[in-house]
Amino acid sequence: MLLTRFQRIMLAAFIILMAADFAISSYGVLFLPGFTEANALFARFMAYPLTFIAVVGVTKLLVVAGIIAATVWFNRREREDDPWHGGTILCSTAAVGMGMMMLILVVGNLFFF
Repeated sequence: MLLTRFQRIMLAAFIILMAADFAISSYGVLFLPGFTEANALFARFMAYPLTFIAVVGVTKLLVVAGIIAATVWFNRREREDDPWHGGTILCSTAAVGMGMMMLILVVGNLFFF
């Protein structure tokens, strides 16, 4: 088995959150003149909206692919009943971390700007 049910759920949540973040960033750079990118690595591409969208999109796809590949790698090398299973920890951390980041960004933008 490549991925457990729990890992698939966590990866789906992570992918949905990454797609939402990508959509928000793409919309912002295209349609909001005051939009700024919080990530300094991507901010330098703000002057070129299509390049910005391409760089952010490819980077997000690589991150998702890397997390899936690492999870499969852990699943092949560890016992499934191990409570500290690397693949499960990786998927959970990715989904929860991305969820918290999105929550902070949404709350911050709604209440402080």
